[in-house]
Amino acid sequence: MAEKSILEKLRPYIKLHIAIIIIIVISEIIGVLKFKVWIAMITLFPMLYAVVLGLIISPKILGKVIEPLKKLVSEEEVKIASPFIIGSLSPLAAKYGVLVGPHVPMMIKYGIPLVAQNFAATIGTILIGLPVGLLLGLRREAVGASFDICREPALAVISERYGLDSPEGLGTLGVYICGTVYGTIWWAFVGSTLGSVLGRVFHPLALAMACGPGSASMMTACSAAMSLVFTEIKDTILAFAVASNLISGVIAVYYDSLVTLPLADKLYYVLKPVLVRSEEGKGVK
Repeated sequence: MAEKSILEKLRPYIKLHIAIIIIIVISEIIGVLKFKVWIAMITLFPMLYAVVLGLIISPKILGKVIEPLKKLVSEEEVKIASPFIIGSLSPLAAKYGVLVGPHVPMMIKYGIPLVAQNFAATIGTILIGLPVGLLLGLRREAVGASFDICREPALAVISERYGLDSPEGLGTLGVYICGTVYGTIWWAFVGSTLGSVLGRVFHPLALAMACGPGSASMMTACSAAMSLVFTEIKDTILAFAVASNLISGVIAVYYDSLVTLPLADKLYYVLKPVLVRSEEGKGVK
């Protein structure tokens, strides 16, 4: 049997390709929108519209509202499209890599803050996220959800230690999925708000570093929004955000394994008797 050509392999998913092209065209036509809310300048990007439109046409949203449209994009096509997010961000990563180069001397100068803010971001998730998770009814899931910002390195650590089908693994996966679905939307909003409001208090480069932890799409949405607020140093903001993102990914596996996961585990047993009131909750390990 002759091997299928590339066109023959792609034909069953032609609807998916058409839907992607339509989403891109609509998003680019809308373009960048800016509007002021109180003292904050909110900036919305085509990437944000693309995420929202992609959610709307999914079978679990549009298909449930209008039954005939459930076949517009099938569950199988959604599963096929998901892994391509990484590939679609590769050209963007290459562009940002070029931006980092000219700013290496400045990054060496600010090397300690770049590393320190990544540590602080992770500790913050434990000190805030773990107690809130317990109060909301989570148990060991709260450990997995709060020991890190729950991107790819955290999945690797938690799967090796507990397995992804464990309560801890479910907590990490839950935050990972929420970050993937809502993270870009949230960071696009936060980036413009941070820039226009907190930019009066903190240095723009400190805020750029804060965009780094998280996925590439989150970092892009946040730093791109902020670069429109500080247009005179937009390349520097993007470069620092990329460097922060890179550092958080490099140190995450070791830092999570040796510091944050053991810390979250110990803190869980300290907080559980205080925050878990029900007998059912106290009986959970």
